[in-house]
Amino acid sequence: MKLIDLKKLARSFHYAFRGVIRLLSNEQNARIHATAAILVGICAYILDVTRVEAAVLFIAVIMVFAIETLNTAIEKICDIIEPKDNHKVAYVKDGMAGAVLISAIISVVVALLIFLPHIRDLIS
Repeated sequence: MKLIDLKKLARSFHYAFRGVIRLLSNEQNARIHATAAILVGICAYILDVTRVEAAVLFIAVIMVFAIETLNTAIEKICDIIEPKDNHKVAYVKDGMAGAVLISAIISVVVALLIFLPHIRDLIS
């Protein structure tokens, strides 16, 4: 028995990248989150944040993107299981959308806590 099956591992990465490409191709909110992540990265570079601050920003941004990915997957599963309007399915979808919203709000708060002192220092 092989310790690592490289062919299987390569296939797994292929599926994962395909999933990200599909997500970005088909989901407007995912593109918005990806754009925000790029802008945060640019701001972090321009404002010369510390490594720890950059790591915290990265975690916050990736948290939003990961939850958006889960939200999309769960919505697709719900649509397959129950294509018609259903209050129980709507509850699940709304709950996932709420999770994305909460993570996005927290991410913005984290960005403000990190960026505002750097912006203040630039202005002074």
